[in-house]
Amino acid sequence: MAAACVPDDRAQQLAALVDALPEGLVLLDRSGRLLHANPAAGVLLGHPPAALTGMALTALARAGGEELDDLLRRGARSRQLVPGALWLAAADGGAEARLRCDVALVRARDGQRPALLAMRLRPHGQATDRFVELNRRIEELTREVERRRAAERRLEEQREWMRVTLRSIGDAVITTDVAGLVSFMNPTAEALTGWAEADAAGRPIEEVVALVKAATRQPIASPVRGAIAARAPVDVPSHALLRARDGGHLPVDDVAAPIVDDNGTLLGAVMILRDMSERLAADGRRRSLESQLREMQKTQALGRLAGGIAHDFNNVLGSIIGNTVLAQHEIAAGLEAGERIAQIDAAARRARRLVRQILAFTRRSPQRVQRQALDTLVTEVLDLLRSTVPTVVTIEAQLPELPLHVEADATQLHQVLMNLCTNAWHALRGGTGHIELLLEALDLSAGVPAELHLPPGHYARIAVRDSGCGMDEATRRRMFEPFFTTKPVNEGTGLGLAVVQGIVAEHHGAITVDSAPGRGTTVSIYLPQATEASATESSAAAPAAVVRGAGEHVLYVDDDEMMAVTAEALLSRAGYRVTVFHDPPAALAAAQADPDTYDLAITDFNMPGMNGLDLAWALRRLRADLPIVITSGYVPDDLRLQVRRIGHCRLLNKENLADEVGSVVAALLQARDAEAEAEAEAEPRRGAA
Repeated sequence: MAAACVPDDRAQQLAALVDALPEGLVLLDRSGRLLHANPAAGVLLGHPPAALTGMALTALARAGGEELDDLLRRGARSRQLVPGALWLAAADGGAEARLRCDVALVRARDGQRPALLAMRLRPHGQATDRFVELNRRIEELTREVERRRAAERRLEEQREWMRVTLRSIGDAVITTDVAGLVSFMNPTAEALTGWAEADAAGRPIEEVVALVKAATRQPIASPVRGAIAARAPVDVPSHALLRARDGGHLPVDDVAAPIVDDNGTLLGAVMILRDMSERLAADGRRRSLESQLREMQKTQALGRLAGGIAHDFNNVLGSIIGNTVLAQHEIAAGLEAGERIAQIDAAARRARRLVRQILAFTRRSPQRVQRQALDTLVTEVLDLLRSTVPTVVTIEAQLPELPLHVEADATQLHQVLMNLCTNAWHALRGGTGHIELLLEALDLSAGVPAELHLPPGHYARIAVRDSGCGMDEATRRRMFEPFFTTKPVNEGTGLGLAVVQGIVAEHHGAITVDSAPGRGTTVSIYLPQATEASATESSAAAPAAVVRGAGEHVLYVDDDEMMAVTAEALLSRAGYRVTVFHDPPAALAAAQADPDTYDLAITDFNMPGMNGLDLAWALRRLRADLPIVITSGYVPDDLRLQVRRIGHCRLLNKENLADEVGSVVAALLQARDAEAEAEAEAEPRRGAA
């Protein structure tokens, strides 16, 4: 090709490509001037290629080239080959020759050079030449390439979907090839085993997933090997542990299955691992809750049993204390018998305190915050503890000279101290040692230690110190966790200290622990001190003078003859006239016969045939203004509620009968008289209105 026609290197490359083609091909401009012809075209046109450059195609055609001009115009508008025919003029007296030709427009990619026309030349009648066959094969190859590319795209999309799915699964998924070498791990598997997928790839499955028996730590055969060998799913034995890369052990559930294609060819295996730690922990919590429920049921049964025993026992104590009070008033002062009676009275009152402590320990009641003297509470706990702990354990107490008061629920604080003291006893592990209770006042107005997280102020500190085995740092960090216990199985629920911490928090206090192995343990509780007692509290605390009766008639009903005799003597000594009945229906019949003869009724609660509540309601229907006292050796919360509903009714613990019956009866009669006077004063005003 002449340099003037195709001046740049790209055109020369195009010319070289055209020359190499086995088919005749010429390049023309839009006017039909030949720019280049390859050797095969020169043969068909009958001229050397160099001689054809610059010639007009019409010069080679026979006269009347309108068909040729039309072909060139149609080719200039299409990038697809436009078929046509070219009649060559006769040369040297020969005949005209007809060539098949196809014309298409060829544009430069850079858009700067002018477009060319490419014309392919073939002898007329050669429809299945090599160029046509080559185009056909190229088209087939193109379609095959597109088909394969589409299949590869679909396959890659499926692989990506599978990768995303496997990486999103909460269980660990690991795949291997037929040799058992790791080929894939999802993030859960990486976290569970401690192996990154890149590090584990190509390693034997046993190295990445090392399974051992929980009891013996002996290796377990990989289920992947079994799945590949058997071509069937294989489960891991129960109680298996996964030994992670860092050496830790995790309980796992495992299954492996072979990977087989549609033709049945074995491709590898897949293993699915599940961390069983949370499930086992949940099972442990469930068992602990079941144990706690059983303990609560035992405690409730013990409470009911204690309530029944307390009722009968308090009848005895009430009679003993009542008779000692009567005897002390009847015996001359200075006699040795008086001292003996005083000792009997002191012993009976101590027994009464023990019964109260047992009932408080077994009772489940709402929190009742009242002003409490801590030294009294600590003393009661010590008395109960000394009756429980073996004598080889020394129990000491350090109490302040002045009493310390807090606003608290006495029952809950009693539970806290008993729990801490019991733990201190267990820390001695059955051997000798000592337990010490310390009570002191602290002034933290200037500042509070950071670990207490309390506002500045005045606090009471109760410390329980033992000389036991102590605790290490790991145990101290977890000691307040629910269900955590260092005791053997079935000997503790792990709830004691968690409950203690909750009670202390409800009382706006704090708890600290100082312990080390071999140095014992000191548990300190900080509670805000109560403010100065109000006038009401002060007056309530002072013993009130008992108002003697003026011969008022008291109906007393109790099936316990000994208690009835004692109560009759106490009331008679206080100035009242008493009629005693041991049968509730008989007492009700007497009241129905003459309702106005009685000024007040006292009835026991727990009696056969008719209990005290039923009798009280029957008496209330007879007389709306009749004051009623219900006595019981055991006073649960529901009884208190029902007594309040009766109206003009008071509840009295039987063991307190000797100390309180006179004041309770006097208070009820005074309230009745005051109400009657108010009613009498209001009557004239209502009449005037």
